[in-house]
Amino acid sequence: MRIDIGEVIGRLNAAVVPGALDHRYLVACASVQFLADLLSLVKIYGVHGNTTPERLETLLFHAECAADCAALMLLGRIVDVPEDIDHLACAILELHVNTTPDCLNKLLLLPMPECCGYDLADLALISGDVDRLITQVSFDRPFLIVGIRTGGAYLAPLWKASLTGLGVEDVHWCTVRPSKGCAAVDGLETARAWLQHRFAPVIVVVDDQPDTGATMECVGEQFRERGVDLWFASVGKLRHDSEARCVASNLSACVIRNSRTPRLWECLLPNEQPEFMARLRSIAGIPSFPSQARLHYRCPQGEMRYGFGQAWLPWNDPQVLSGRRVLVNPRKTPIEIQGSNGEALLHLRFIGEGVFGCAEFDRVRKMAPTRSAWLVDGYVITVDIGETRSFQEEFHLSRGFRRADLLLQAASWLVVPECQTIAHTFNSPVILALDLRWSVMADTMRKHCGCDPLQKISEPLREFLVKPVMWPGEQGRVFRSSLRYGSGGWHWQVDRNARLHHFQLEANWGDISFPELEVAAFILENSLEIEVAGQLASLCGLTWSSVRESLSLAALTIAESRIRSVRVLSDSGRTTLCEDFHQLLKITFELAEIDTFSGE
Repeated sequence: MRIDIGEVIGRLNAAVVPGALDHRYLVACASVQFLADLLSLVKIYGVHGNTTPERLETLLFHAECAADCAALMLLGRIVDVPEDIDHLACAILELHVNTTPDCLNKLLLLPMPECCGYDLADLALISGDVDRLITQVSFDRPFLIVGIRTGGAYLAPLWKASLTGLGVEDVHWCTVRPSKGCAAVDGLETARAWLQHRFAPVIVVVDDQPDTGATMECVGEQFRERGVDLWFASVGKLRHDSEARCVASNLSACVIRNSRTPRLWECLLPNEQPEFMARLRSIAGIPSFPSQARLHYRCPQGEMRYGFGQAWLPWNDPQVLSGRRVLVNPRKTPIEIQGSNGEALLHLRFIGEGVFGCAEFDRVRKMAPTRSAWLVDGYVITVDIGETRSFQEEFHLSRGFRRADLLLQAASWLVVPECQTIAHTFNSPVILALDLRWSVMADTMRKHCGCDPLQKISEPLREFLVKPVMWPGEQGRVFRSSLRYGSGGWHWQVDRNARLHHFQLEANWGDISFPELEVAAFILENSLEIEVAGQLASLCGLTWSSVRESLSLAALTIAESRIRSVRVLSDSGRTTLCEDFHQLLKITFELAEIDTFSGE
């Protein structure tokens, strides 16, 4: 597999705003995460060409030094800038692949840390966490900061810099990645090698805001030895190993509110919304809107179709803060700016803060260069395009030239991501097993809907669905995609000028995908007949046979996306979800040209 590191790390480097120290820090930490994961795979499977594990270890060391430097600069220290590793951003690496797609996904997607998106937190609060720790332990003890990849890799360097600034002389940080079920912990040998020569160390395990805390507990278990003082921390949170594990019920402490201009996502409550509107009006380029315009929380389509039709509340609404796990998650609250008559004027959707939001905004702008958009405080802001109709509805009503033109426009959208190929492989030996995921889906449908359409299908169709598929398809091209949460038909809309739009392309919460999967998902979502499906595959430069092989994975991805799109199913939503699932299986059956649908 040829990995284009420029599409992984280089896009982040290119998005750094000059003088933005937090951007430089996040990019340095991202390089550490990528190289640590890459080195782990290389040690197991090897590489082609001149890149050796030793060379990658050297690059990882330089990346860690760059993260140390960036952390010190973020704290206001003047330091010598270390050796520049930007040349890595334009490198091509050839890696042996004989692993699970899961491992490659984490490496190639380089996921955004939760402090920039799902669980927003101000990294400046880490200094306060360190201050609290130092009041309870001695300065002269050795300190090891263990960052759990992904999130902890973005916290550990700042912990070291803060401790160093307080006068701690012996402090080190490293990153680890526990495997599923914590059967193994990658990077543990580095930590243990450092600990061999230390007496009575203080170990701090750092990660994003925990959900259950199980991952932190799993890593902490590796360090529970006599003489070790074990602590756990996320941004704004610190607890000793002896304290009971708990989940925070209020995340307001993770956000610093001071005299600076509040960010848009800090102005979502009713009494704060005038600030929100004033901030929007002050941004150059955004079309002016009337003084009586108002902020409206738009209900996502999944909630409309399967739930109770209620929009997500803002992250800091009192009703949300009383929940089991509170997330500072503006993505869950899409916003419209509406005129006095309720017509939509602007749309705002959160895609990620800092350099991760900037990089994804730039990536999508290259895919859709003609549409005006602005990025403010992690929100993509776009102008409403007026009345639209779904591609499926428009296509099935169209004939002749208009129908052919719509298919050509769809193909044009579907091939665009290939220009941003992250990795390319020929005759990939990687096989993606689907049987367990289909089994989980069946359990989910039984639990939430009281039905299991999989029980009623024929054995040939069942075999087709659970058959392992070649990853990543026949072409072997891999790119970032929002398909895992953006597969609904409402993401493909035709405007009054018969122009097709593809919405929600940003993939900071997405996954790795490939051409055959994207085309197969589009065909299923829009119920295309097999002849038309073959034409679309050809327009996208694919063979129908290769797209057909991806139908089962596409159907599964769509089904998972639908489940993910709703919080609580309504009674009518359960019925609709079952009907949609049955219809999805029926379309898959027809396109796969299997003789019998039902097993009854």
